[in-house]
Amino acid sequence: MEANETALTYLNQNKLLYLNMLEVLRRGSAELLYAGEDGVLLYDRGAEAHMLSARNRGALEKFLPFLECSDIVVGHEDWYREELTQRLGMWQETPCYQAAWLAEEPPELPPFDGKLRPLGLEWAPFIFAHYGKSDIGGLPHIEEAVRQGMLGAFVDGELAGFVGFHPEGSIGLLEVLPPYRRRGLGEVLLLGAVRLALERGQYAFGQVLVDNAPSLALQKKAGLTVSEDTLYWLFRPES
Repeated sequence: MEANETALTYLNQNKLLYLNMLEVLRRGSAELLYAGEDGVLLYDRGAEAHMLSARNRGALEKFLPFLECSDIVVGHEDWYREELTQRLGMWQETPCYQAAWLAEEPPELPPFDGKLRPLGLEWAPFIFAHYGKSDIGGLPHIEEAVRQGMLGAFVDGELAGFVGFHPEGSIGLLEVLPPYRRRGLGEVLLLGAVRLALERGQYAFGQVLVDNAPSLALQKKAGLTVSEDTLYWLFRPES
């Protein structure tokens, strides 16, 4: 319990940036490997990823032995990003901002000419075929996301877009099909996912690549707060 309190105290110093780590601790899917005034290291069983924040060189050196066999590492300070990439032999995705709903009350959905409703597993092949990043994790990844809870926006009885959650709890998998774009459905889906997360007692947050200007604009338009600092995902190449 003492280590958990130490971790929470540390992470809440920059809650927005570390909200992904706070979420996996909240739901109990994380193994806390280290917590101190100099950093926090944990392993999330849901995402099968190590997540870390290191304040100085000493903390980073403590963490490196845990990371040597990791397939996924999520770092939260830029000063060691290139070093981790090289020393661990991993490739890095473009850094991203964390965006979160921080208001006390859940958002109201904008009016739209359609219905928002949960999606069942029967929709997984359709989602897999139409999601822009369906190559990440394949159909099993989509099926698991549906089990975690995905929402679909239906217009005239047709599925026009969808949104869900990644394994560590972040909002994602947001896609509006081309014929239905520029109708505000992206904001409807995003806020629908925010409401669902809050109803479950989760933190409502997502991650947006720093070069994805349209998505960043959507987060801000919808009322989410975007972090000033960035985090990043490192992946071990498949052999």
